[in-house]
Amino acid sequence: IIDASSTFGSSDTWRPENALDGDPDTEWSSASDGDAAFIEIALARTSEITAVGMWTRTMGMSAQITEFRVVTADGVVLGPFTLPNANQLHLFQVEARARFLRFEVVASSGGNTGVVELLVIGTAAE
Repeated sequence: IIDASSTFGSSDTWRPENALDGDPDTEWSSASDGDAAFIEIALARTSEITAVGMWTRTMGMSAQITEFRVVTADGVVLGPFTLPNANQLHLFQVEARARFLRFEVVASSGGNTGVVELLVIGTAAE
C-alpha cells in the first residue's frame, strides 16, 4: 500500500492493508470518503496486467462502491468498471503495463466506502 484517501478509526480493523490480505473477513474502510475514496498500491515489479478485481465493502444502505476505475502512474485510465453487488470479488479484463496502481471510486452509496479485497492479475514485464 502506498496511500489511501483515509482510514476509519485508529485500529487495525479498517487499515488499507486489509484490502490485499486475501482474507474476506477483513476490509479497508475510509472515513466517510464516499466517491472521493482511493487506494494506491505498488506491485513487486512492473507487470503486464491482464485483469483487476474488486470486492466492495457495504454497510447495507451505505459504503458500497458501485463504480470504480484504475489509474496507472503514467495516467492510463482503466475502466470505469461497474460492481453489480458486494457479495464477491468481481474481475475485469484489462491491458496495461504498470507497477503503481490507484483504485478510485467513481460512484458509491456514500459514507465509509472501502474494499474487502483487491486483485491484480498479470506477469512480470521483461
